[in-house]
Amino acid sequence: MAPASERPPQDPAPDPAPTRRTARADMRAARAPGLAGRLRARIDRLRRLAGTPAAGLLGRLGGIALSLLVLGLLLRAIQDVGWRSMLAVLPASPAYWLFFAGAYFLQPLSEYRVFRRWWGLGWRDLSLFLRMRVLNEAVLSYSGHSYLVAWATLRFGIRLEEGAPLALGRGDGPGANPAEAPFAAIKDMVITSGLAGIAATMLALLLALALDGGTILVEAAEPAMLKALAIGFGGLLLLNAGLLLFRGRVLSLRVADNLFALRWHFLRAVGTQSLITASWIVALPAIPPEAWALLAALRMVIGRLPVPNKELLFAAIAIALTGAAAGEVSALMASQGVLHLMFHALSWALAWGIDARAKAMPPTG
Repeated sequence: MAPASERPPQDPAPDPAPTRRTARADMRAARAPGLAGRLRARIDRLRRLAGTPAAGLLGRLGGIALSLLVLGLLLRAIQDVGWRSMLAVLPASPAYWLFFAGAYFLQPLSEYRVFRRWWGLGWRDLSLFLRMRVLNEAVLSYSGHSYLVAWATLRFGIRLEEGAPLALGRGDGPGANPAEAPFAAIKDMVITSGLAGIAATMLALLLALALDGGTILVEAAEPAMLKALAIGFGGLLLLNAGLLLFRGRVLSLRVADNLFALRWHFLRAVGTQSLITASWIVALPAIPPEAWALLAALRMVIGRLPVPNKELLFAAIAIALTGAAAGEVSALMASQGVLHLMFHALSWALAWGIDARAKAMPPTG
């Protein structure tokens, strides 16, 4: 045996921590293809089933059942709030109804405009966005977007090829074409809608402060609520700042496509609230337009905040702002809530009519 001084030097024992990290990374990499493969298999299986006659019949029956369910839920909600007494306070002025209808249909029309450019849609596809709004607001939040994802899967025959990347953002690349990446288009649509909503809310906040809305808010809300409002709004600003900072990792489409959607979202947010405010002015002209503008701005700010009892806070602000006319304002807001439900039913019926008209027309080309 060689003496210790003559033994060759041995490498130090490897650090177990990097080995464990490498093993975990290898396990994640091994699982990733399996998860992606299962997702691809399920989408392809649904796509194959959708092409069968039985699936077509089930789809038609399911569409009828969903329509009856949604209309039933809306009619039940309208009946529960006592729609006759609520609608009795609404004005008969045509301008009021035009403003309210414009505010309601501006959202599905703007979304249709964006996806029409992205996906080359026709007039028949407007029914999709009419239904999407009703599902999101009357059934379950984001159920309308799930409906849009299912529709896009069948419409585009989406099939995820083996080895295709499932990246969340565009990274350093130019971004995806929305016509070639429908899922990414829907995801980016939701994100840009939130960004535009925050931008419109910031504009409304500046308007409210310019109209001395801060003083009215302090008088109407308790200190604890004001603190929650400040924390909640600050959190929203930080979240959206993070989305902008890491947009390359979050947004998948090309910059020009996202900017196009962002502009329409912003116009929709500002236009909707402007039309609603105009309907208020027509309904109760005795209240100064400046008071309505301030109330609209505060409503946008409160609507974006993650705080409980938003309706009670807004009602307290309305009472503090309108004084003797608070009762009329409260009745108007309640009646517009009922009218909103009625427009949901009208929107769903319009979507049904568009689909029936499209099926009755001979195919083009």
